[in-house]
Amino acid sequence: MQISRFYKMELSDVITKIEETLQNCSMPRRVKGTLTHVKEELMKDNPELAVRATTAVYELDEVANDINIPMHAKTVLWDIISDLEALKKAV
Repeated sequence: MQISRFYKMELSDVITKIEETLQNCSMPRRVKGTLTHVKEELMKDNPELAVRATTAVYELDEVANDINIPMHAKTVLWDIISDLEALKKAV
């Protein structure tokens, strides 16, 4: 299924936010590793965008719920999760 230009722009915004977070030196390695994996999965064409977004939300939520992750990293993860949830609902 082809996704519209609107969804591509929304997805592009999420990926940009992930890339900016990856450049942040204060992010823990575990967060960066998960974000890298999520970014790679979101950029694929299959499965459908809603499925990719849902999978990304679950992966990021698992990391955000880790008690060893600093609060500033959790806040960034929750922001990305929120964007993915909005994208998922729009699809």
